[in-house]
Amino acid sequence: MTSPPRTEASIGVVVSCRVRAAQAAAFEEGLRDLMRAAAAQPGRISADVLRGAAGPAGQEYHVVYRFVDEASLHAWERSPERQALLARIMPLFEEAGRRELTGMEAWFDLPRGRPPPARWRMALLTWLGIWPLVSLSLWLVAPHLARLPFLLRTALNSALLVLAMTYLMMPWLVRLAEPWLARRTPASSRGTT
Repeated sequence: MTSPPRTEASIGVVVSCRVRAAQAAAFEEGLRDLMRAAAAQPGRISADVLRGAAGPAGQEYHVVYRFVDEASLHAWERSPERQALLARIMPLFEEAGRRELTGMEAWFDLPRGRPPPARWRMALLTWLGIWPLVSLSLWLVAPHLARLPFLLRTALNSALLVLAMTYLMMPWLVRLAEPWLARRTPASSRGTT
């Protein structure tokens, strides 16, 4: 009997690697081919490359991609096309880490080795961030958007809220609540978060 598919939110993956300067052009070409192939995969939401500063040890790359669910991600990761493209560029880089993020975990920057906070804590902290932003948006922004078509109004309003949550509210709230988020409850210490 197969288990039902997960109904959780999308899954994101961040792969960090370092590329030596002499290998950068070949790596960039292979990475473009890999991103182009990923774009055609069912369930892919987005893919981005963040390039760090180049130094004596090479350049840091962070490849960030998101799929609608784990099954889509794993189908892409097991695909022969990805395997062939990855085999082509693997000799060109040194992997520094890989991290999967699901749902709200993407908003919580956790130190390495620390388990994620209990989901109820993440949900409560996220609500504490969204509530004042939505209230301010309805009070200050919504009246200025009233003449726009409904879908454009909601698109602009939600884009502002996501940006404010991601870059302002959540970094501040997570720093403020870090001791509370890190605290282990008896249930979470047994792994039933």
